[in-house]
Amino acid sequence: MSDQVDKVVSTAQSIQAQATSYQTVYQSYLEIVGAKAEGESAAIAAQRDHLQAVVQDIKSTANQGKLLGLQAKQMQMEVQRRGTVSQQALLSERMASPFSLTFWRALASEGPELRLTLAPPVNNGYAGVLYNWPFMLGALVAVFLLTALVSRPVFWVFRKAEGNIVHRFTGEPLAEGHSSSIPVALSGLVCGLVMFVLWEILAGIFSLEVGRSPVLLHGIAGIMPLCGFILGAGLPALSHAMAIDGAAKRTAKALWGADWCVAILVLIETVFVIVGSENAFPLTARRLGEAAFTLVVTLLFVWMCQRLTRRTEARLAPAIYGLGWLLLVVTWLAIAIGYLAFAFALTVWAIALSVSFASLMLLAIATKEFTSRVFRVGSPISRRMSRLGVHANRVAQFGVLLSGIVNIGLIIVFGAICLSSGSLAIPVVADRVQSLFVGQTINGVQFSLNTAVYCIVILIVAYYAIGAFKLWLESRLFPTTNLDIGARTSILNIFSYVAWIAVFLIVLSEAGVTVKNLTWVVSALSVGIGFGLQAIVQNFVSGVILLAERPIRVGDLIELGSIKGDVKRISVRSTEIGLGDGSTMIVPNSQFITSAVRNATLGASLSAASATVTISPRADATKAQLALMEMMKQREDILQTPPPGVAISAITETGITLALSAKVSSVRDVGGVTNSIMLDAYRVLQESGLELGKPT
Repeated sequence: MSDQVDKVVSTAQSIQAQATSYQTVYQSYLEIVGAKAEGESAAIAAQRDHLQAVVQDIKSTANQGKLLGLQAKQMQMEVQRRGTVSQQALLSERMASPFSLTFWRALASEGPELRLTLAPPVNNGYAGVLYNWPFMLGALVAVFLLTALVSRPVFWVFRKAEGNIVHRFTGEPLAEGHSSSIPVALSGLVCGLVMFVLWEILAGIFSLEVGRSPVLLHGIAGIMPLCGFILGAGLPALSHAMAIDGAAKRTAKALWGADWCVAILVLIETVFVIVGSENAFPLTARRLGEAAFTLVVTLLFVWMCQRLTRRTEARLAPAIYGLGWLLLVVTWLAIAIGYLAFAFALTVWAIALSVSFASLMLLAIATKEFTSRVFRVGSPISRRMSRLGVHANRVAQFGVLLSGIVNIGLIIVFGAICLSSGSLAIPVVADRVQSLFVGQTINGVQFSLNTAVYCIVILIVAYYAIGAFKLWLESRLFPTTNLDIGARTSILNIFSYVAWIAVFLIVLSEAGVTVKNLTWVVSALSVGIGFGLQAIVQNFVSGVILLAERPIRVGDLIELGSIKGDVKRISVRSTEIGLGDGSTMIVPNSQFITSAVRNATLGASLSAASATVTISPRADATKAQLALMEMMKQREDILQTPPPGVAISAITETGITLALSAKVSSVRDVGGVTNSIMLDAYRVLQESGLELGKPT
């Protein structure tokens, strides 16, 4: 029912989309035809009436689609609610205890129904679930044995191939005691495919589908890949081929037979779940089988943990051993008091979580080992990519990212298994994964992992695209222009902020977030701005003004109060000023708007250097003026256009004051040039024999 409702929801959405597009087209036709006018032809009036009727029909269809979608969503919520209620009712179901006579009387009364499970096909074409059970059991045994026979050769083929590949690319043979999880994982995947193919072949040969519900055979076929993976990976992993030291050998010996037990238990658990969903067995008989299965599973689990604890020094073995005993006590007590369904459900969850976690962990370890080998620094791929200009660290980063993406996918699969009520069948898990990506409603909230992944991809692509475009601007476009460093920095900052705002809006649009959805966010932000974000918003607006008007630019020498230095960076919140001692002062942008700022480099690019010299009133002022002027003309750090000047600025009883002035290329050179002029003036006056006087 849930699948059917999902199809109805998608159909309703498709109807609404198509109706909207058609309505837009016909509305355009109506605008072309125009309003009714006097003297128009009957054909135009008839066409207008026809278009209006079509538009009305389209609106009616769109409304019906909306109504259908609403009803389907209500039905979807009701199906989920009833599923939750039925699951809770199943877990809380209590029947007579197996230790009571009532239970066994109920089982005896189900004898006729139980015999129907062996009945051959009748007029309706369906037979009992155990009809021709020897052929089904024989096919399952044959499939398991053949897969077990194939697992070892497949493992050795992959191990040999691994050694040949390593020797070819590195020139060194694979270490004799080398242990790798890659051949184990590949062997499991191949054996899973082999077991599935063998089952399909034998099921067709023995005609196991005749007279049976297809759900049972499809369910068994869906669990075959996992059983094959367990055998294909478990048999080599627990053999001496992988046990390279004493501790590993003891562990393999302690876990001997665990792969067979797990594979068989997973198959039996799947059969029980399918039989329960199909109501193929009487209730008491089915609960008895589930209780027996629970007892066997818990005993095997505790026994295996006990062997692992006694024969090895595994750190997690005692903790797992304790969990095994806890599971045994809880399930046995539940069976004793009549909660057989709860005990079976708890066991199914334990099997599903442990088997899926172990299998996915093996795949994660194999993926990490593969990426760390192939994409590490110094690997053959890294050396070849280096010849193409790709740095070795980039190749290693790609390997880490690839491993992380695979791990995220495995985590998603594990979550899908948790959402599938403990089912390990590949079709069920795949359907859950698809529902996560396509979207499903969970407690009335629409969730789509596909949209989340798409938004993440947009952010990643936007990050690299914006960075590449900024690099192109800096390295290719700006060098061909006359823009100074301040203008270039402003353009880059404004482009970066505008681009990220656009990307943010695109992500919100893809996520389905509208202005209506953001109303409460805007309200909360307005309150926050009113109480605590005033300074942040003020600095942001001031930063935008600085980048747009550019009263200060990167590279300018400014003075703000007692702060004097060069502007190093302007952002939307603050400005960085490099001080003379090498430190950096971070100043909020609002201070540049509300305070007086002296910008020494904003006006003309030239700056003036001036100095005064006082000679004795008895000295020759003309000779001093000519000597100082000649000195000024010979200096390379003084601009000769406009020419420097030496003028008499004052004559007193104590001396004659000469004012020296010149233009320099930068305000930063004024101090040094002034000091040099004073020293040269003193030297020239001394060499000319001119006596210095007292300044006024």
